[in-house]
Amino acid sequence: MRFLLVNPWIADFAAYNFWIRPLGLYSLAQWLHVMGADLCILDCLSPFPAPGRFKRVPVYFDALKDLPVKRHFARYGIGVDEFRERLKKTKPFDGVFITSVMSYWYPGVKWVVEEIRRVAGRIPVVLGGIYPTLWREHALKHMDVDLVCSGTLEKNRTKIADFFGLGYKVRQWKPWYQLSLWDGVDYGAIRTAIGCPFRCTYCASRIVSGSFKQRDLDQVLEELLFFYKKGVRQIAFYDDALLVDFHNRLGPLLDRLESKGVSLQFHTPNGLHAKFLSKNVAQRLLQSDFRTIRLSLETVDSKRQASTGGKVTSQDLERAVKNLVMAGMKRSRIGVYLLVGLPDQDLDEVEESIRYVRNLGVRPYLAEFSPIPGTMDWHKLESRNIVSKDMDPILTNNTIFYRLFSGYDMERFRRLKRLAASPV
Repeated sequence: MRFLLVNPWIADFAAYNFWIRPLGLYSLAQWLHVMGADLCILDCLSPFPAPGRFKRVPVYFDALKDLPVKRHFARYGIGVDEFRERLKKTKPFDGVFITSVMSYWYPGVKWVVEEIRRVAGRIPVVLGGIYPTLWREHALKHMDVDLVCSGTLEKNRTKIADFFGLGYKVRQWKPWYQLSLWDGVDYGAIRTAIGCPFRCTYCASRIVSGSFKQRDLDQVLEELLFFYKKGVRQIAFYDDALLVDFHNRLGPLLDRLESKGVSLQFHTPNGLHAKFLSKNVAQRLLQSDFRTIRLSLETVDSKRQASTGGKVTSQDLERAVKNLVMAGMKRSRIGVYLLVGLPDQDLDEVEESIRYVRNLGVRPYLAEFSPIPGTMDWHKLESRNIVSKDMDPILTNNTIFYRLFSGYDMERFRRLKRLAASPV
């Protein structure tokens, strides 16, 4: 059988290409190949420069018509005409697999399904990824697909195999980049592990990815060598916990790259755990040319740090920044993520956090809180009748949610955003 794998459009008020790659589709492709399938991919988010902007087309979406948001909702990625052309060129295929990321991006999934139905009719369509994992009932009700897969690929293999009659393994495993799926862009993204060992109250990593699992270092190394041989030099790590067990995982990987004379530039858009950034680790990151360093603090409030999971303290962050600077890292390359709009978090706490990070000589990056079903913070808000599984997922969009439910003075919040973004 021949399958089409689709990475859909982003549907949001803003989007930026921080080295985004469809890593979930690549994992799916590897398994489908083993099961005897041939594969092609249609990535609505490629090719675009990274870091850089996607093509943006404002669109109307009915669920947003009465909301107090002045910004335009838009579709990000390739144009509709280009999508249709690519889709026609991939035919014939026996089925379509569509992935999904942010739940509130689901309009992008809906648009893709509509286009596939227009061109290919009632061909079998399977939807997986984060959106149907967190909002299964919504996906079943609103998506014109034939199979909805919630959870990890491992949990859905039997269901998918039975649906398509794939039978048993008929091929040897191959990495995704040997399956003619690489599109030739000049950057790559990779994970050294799946999931996260921490349990933060606002995060759904364990729900989406399952327990923390380290990848085989030989496979990670070969993937990086593939990129290098193709002329790729910019690599983003999309691990949720990249520095965990550094001396047995990332450290040896960087050593092996160095021993082979492989020189790459690395970026960490997902945020690093500051408590693991010792002097030795900081020196090793600088030595291996980590160009974009993002650390996660979320808030300067010590009680909230402890109550949301205890993954970091302000002292951890101070040591991490100090160690990076002493190792020779430019402060301009260091950024710190702060969450805004957490349950019971007021703007005084937000302002204190911003000024604290700026006093360290590095830039704070504000990330507006988005409630995620199944997390502790979701249950807290659900008990207050602020959220429910019957609501439209688009209302959890980080641009919308804090405007509706935080009670913030929007003018003051805008001033704080300008403060956070101003030169340090």
